[in-house]
Amino acid sequence: MKVVFKPGNAYEEINCFDFREYEHGVVLHNEEGYNIGYVPHEILSHIEPHPGEQLEYEGGQPPSPYDEEEDDEE
Repeated sequence: MKVVFKPGNAYEEINCFDFREYEHGVVLHNEEGYNIGYVPHEILSHIEPHPGEQLEYEGGQPPSPYDEEEDDEE
C-alpha cells in the first residue's frame, strides 16, 4: 500500500505492506510485521493500494455497510 501524507508544504509517500489504525494515527508495517513508520491523522492524506492489491467488487462498487445491518434484522 502507499500511504500519502503532507507534513509541510509537499506531499510525501511511504510504501508499506500493512497498517494498523489507532486513535491518533496510523502505524505502518513491512512484510515481516515490523513497524516502519507512523503517520498522525492530522497530516494523513489517503492510503491507496498498489496495482494487484485492489479488490474487485461485483458491479464495481463495494457493498454498503447498511446491507449487513438489513440482513441482521431479517
